[in-house]
Amino acid sequence: MLASQVRHRSILLFALALPLFLAACAHQAVAPGGTKESFVCQDQTVGVDTVDGTSPKDVYLCKGYTVTWLLNGNSFTVHFPKKYPFEGAPQDFTNNPQKPNDSVKSPPAKYAGTLVVYHYDMTVNGKPVPDPQIVGGGY
Repeated sequence: MLASQVRHRSILLFALALPLFLAACAHQAVAPGGTKESFVCQDQTVGVDTVDGTSPKDVYLCKGYTVTWLLNGNSFTVHFPKKYPFEGAPQDFTNNPQKPNDSVKSPPAKYAGTLVVYHYDMTVNGKPVPDPQIVGGGY
């Protein structure tokens, strides 16, 4: 009889604690490796670099926001060979060689529905640089 009461109390305690445990775990979604990343939706500024291409290498861009490439006295071109992350017809970005210290601004980003990686080809001062990327899809 005593064993039966202990078993019923244990089952009751488990039944009461399970929803609390599940509710607490539901808000703990963490990526593999134990880190959670989030990004602020805002216009992004990217420095043009002769060694690495851009700084930062990856840009996270939400719908309606723009990318501004700071030229730092360099000439550059950007070409999206496959997917184009911005509103309007696909285009190449290049600076005016007469104004090497100007910046170049993109049109607003479009919403892709999910996170999408947009790779682009880039040359700085006529030389190809490592392939940077824009990650879009936020809103």
